[in-house]
Amino acid sequence: MKKNDITEKNISGSIREKNGVWHIVIIYYDSQGNRKFPSASTGLTIKGNKRKAQKLLDHVLKEFESPKDDEKPNLKQYLKPGSSTNKQVKKKIEKSKPIKISSKDIKEDMLFSDFLIYWIKTARASFEENTYGSYYLNIVNCISPYFRDLDIRLNELTTIDIQDYYTYCLSEQKLSPNTVLKRHNNINQALKYAISLRLIQDNPATSVIKPKKVPYTGTAYTQEELDNLFRIFKDDPLELAVYLASFYGLRREEIVGIKWNSVDFVNHTLSINNVVTSLTIEGKFVEIEKNRTKNKASNRTFPLIQLFEELLLKMKIQQEKNKNIAGRSYNYQYEEYVYVDKLGNRIKPGFISQHFSLVLKKNNARHIRFHDLRHTCATMMCNKGENLVKVQKWLGHSSIQTTANVYSHLDFQSKIESANVLLDIMPESLI
Repeated sequence: MKKNDITEKNISGSIREKNGVWHIVIIYYDSQGNRKFPSASTGLTIKGNKRKAQKLLDHVLKEFESPKDDEKPNLKQYLKPGSSTNKQVKKKIEKSKPIKISSKDIKEDMLFSDFLIYWIKTARASFEENTYGSYYLNIVNCISPYFRDLDIRLNELTTIDIQDYYTYCLSEQKLSPNTVLKRHNNINQALKYAISLRLIQDNPATSVIKPKKVPYTGTAYTQEELDNLFRIFKDDPLELAVYLASFYGLRREEIVGIKWNSVDFVNHTLSINNVVTSLTIEGKFVEIEKNRTKNKASNRTFPLIQLFEELLLKMKIQQEKNKNIAGRSYNYQYEEYVYVDKLGNRIKPGFISQHFSLVLKKNNARHIRFHDLRHTCATMMCNKGENLVKVQKWLGHSSIQTTANVYSHLDFQSKIESANVLLDIMPESLI
């Protein structure tokens, strides 16, 4: 056999696991006809990266040249920053950015990552804007880049591919099970739509093992902590918001959405029938005003107690003074809203959460979310002996099941009443 015949033999290779990382192994023949097995680490962890490692191997096989004079090959040169291999990987990552997809691009062998983007944009009209904004960010920033990097086609997607993604989210990204379940919902809905378009026959997402949902338990302040909270927020821009969330259990979007025509100083009532939400939709920050609440039950009317009536009247008088002081600089666009600043700009929901946390930190108060004041309200109601039905109506939950799922551990009073009823079946003494 001639020397040239030996060196021109086909080069092959494989990937293997070693210490939790994928390694590339190249098999070639030296000038003496001996088989060589050089290897190099890809730096890719085992979980969720098998396809990436295979892509790197394919490219190294394409670029690899047998060393002259039987020198020891250096596979790492193909994996160094700036090498053609890494340029391809970098290019692949850059391609994770959203791209425009037209109807003519929709076919069974299109990238699954592209189909996800097509689905969410197509389904936009079926979602609330805030839901669409959340789903869009989830897909474009989290789900689509992962599958695009693996170059998985829609008709090639398997249950294992999806399962690997969930494992990656839980073990590598340390995401909560509830977050993974939200991503599963997006993937599952998109694949259902693919079936309806007859692009695929089966939904591989239906067979994955989903993580168990973790019930959420809100944090609540004690009465002592609540008293301190009211003290540190006295005369603060969020003073009213803190009171409304703690006493009425209002959501921040409901607080920002209160209009003056919802405050009845004659009949002493406060109606919650408007909300203002802020979100990012396709990279743009928007505020959405709705003349309706989260659900029908959230549309509710409270008795306006004297403490709130006095504070609201004070705010109304101050707003009129601010108009006179600011003159043309005053923003009259939001004058129908209760919660505006000195120049008439409506308070943003995001400001409430951010400012609330800053004030707590500044005053060394125990950190809770602003939304947890709603949980504090429910906790106080249960501690005062109110049952879950009354808590449900006060908070505006759509069903008693929602209330029970979140606050059943607080409904101790009803258990005391049940225990007293069941006493009749017991003997007078157990001794």
